[in-house]
Amino acid sequence: MPRRDFLKSGIALGLSSTLPLALISRSDANHHPHPHEGSIDFLDRNMYIHDMEVLQHFEAGKNRRGDLQFMSRGAERFLFQLTSKGCSVYDISDPLRPSIINEGAFDAQQIQLAYNRKAGKWIVIAAQHSDPANVYPSAEYPQGRYDNPRIEDAWRDWKGLRGIVIWDATDPTDIRQLSEYNTDGGDPSREVQEGMGVKESFYTGGKYCFLDTSPDNSFIHMESPLRYYSNAIQVIDVEDPENPRFVSNAWLPGQRAGEEAAYRAWPEHGDKLSFTGLHSGTAVPVNIEDGGRYGYSAFGALGMVIHDFSRPESPQVVGHFDPPSKPGAIAMHTVDVTRIDARGIVLVEPEAVNPDCNEPQHPIWIVDVTDPARPRPISQLPKPVPPPEAPYRDFCDKRGRFGTHAPPAWNAPGKVDLNLTMYPYFIAGLQCFDITNLARPTIAAYFIPPQAGNLEDPGSYHRTVDHILVEWDRNLIWAGTDSGVYLLSTPRLGEPIVDPMPVTEWSLPGSNIGHDASEAG
Repeated sequence: MPRRDFLKSGIALGLSSTLPLALISRSDANHHPHPHEGSIDFLDRNMYIHDMEVLQHFEAGKNRRGDLQFMSRGAERFLFQLTSKGCSVYDISDPLRPSIINEGAFDAQQIQLAYNRKAGKWIVIAAQHSDPANVYPSAEYPQGRYDNPRIEDAWRDWKGLRGIVIWDATDPTDIRQLSEYNTDGGDPSREVQEGMGVKESFYTGGKYCFLDTSPDNSFIHMESPLRYYSNAIQVIDVEDPENPRFVSNAWLPGQRAGEEAAYRAWPEHGDKLSFTGLHSGTAVPVNIEDGGRYGYSAFGALGMVIHDFSRPESPQVVGHFDPPSKPGAIAMHTVDVTRIDARGIVLVEPEAVNPDCNEPQHPIWIVDVTDPARPRPISQLPKPVPPPEAPYRDFCDKRGRFGTHAPPAWNAPGKVDLNLTMYPYFIAGLQCFDITNLARPTIAAYFIPPQAGNLEDPGSYHRTVDHILVEWDRNLIWAGTDSGVYLLSTPRLGEPIVDPMPVTEWSLPGSNIGHDASEAG
């Protein structure tokens, strides 16, 4: 019986895995390399491109694959990106001549940037979470925390803020802290706090922000060896960004200590591989205070869950998409909600976590959500294949991680193309998909930059293209890679516009309302 039928009654059940547990090698959870027969023994330094053009290569040779966010001020445009030096700000008003105007402005582990209409400020929601060193599966500890008895204590005893820092970015050359907030409800200055803190968030400038967090130490039913905590949803009120306020928590039965009956009913129970928790902030396409109602969450192997947030202090599950999945990787990582209004669909994508395809490969789903109570799968995006001139016939034979990471940043200028979407695919570069026919999507274009790093250092070459942001109104694509930031175009979007121009609309309705009032700043 499907898991979704039991969410409201407090029991979590689901469809059985299609892969018998007895056949699963525990080494599937490893982060370290697993070359196999057919794996190449070198890194591919070639560039491959089809139906796209490179317009600019910025910060060439540097690791610039981090999270990308966008803000505007009149005709000025800025990219914020997480780098090894902290959050850096680029002026991209003239996209062919980008420049760094603020290097290492602040530290964070993930960022969301939007114009807070009540405060009249561009604000950054900067995630902070427990991140102890050497916690991931390795050659020494192939099952991660299941092999290493010190890992669970390392997660619990980690010192630092577990929550968010809110920054005023209205002047991108002078970014100032407004507040700190701890997701366990305590004093954010405490040395040791509870839960994981915030991994990611969703915010478009309204009253509410949706955090991906485990609020306290009871959220422990995570099967994957990648983490100790199982994250859930926390809603906070950031209308006054100097005083963020707790609103509610929402989780699935079985995630917490004390919910053992529901936990044992999960098909993932005890497999020590499945990612059983929220990943990425719950995507709410229309602000609740503007009449929005539904939020869409990727709960890994637990499926995509649709909540009704019309009473944000008491979210209610209304729908659940939970197809059978094989243990390993992150089956559902992020939900792209930018086409709900026009086409009634969301795209739900996974994340590959192991190199050399040493794990099950999960699809990107196109899901019909016109009836939120009954989300219906339409199709899956096709698996990318290497260019004919590449020295391998399958990306699984190219060294590194093959699979998606996240959709284009959702708080972006212009209206999304309804028939074209794209994803960073790690070692398979940037892949563009034609979704005109939802039942038969195809690969339309791609860009695969030269692979950086060296083979002796596995962490240096795993994530060739990691994040992308599309200026839909200027037909420009920014790709964060491990060898710099690329500016790309494709005729599938239209002729690129390289002149400065103000933003007149955004990729989600209600995003950044009143942003043009910041022009004088």
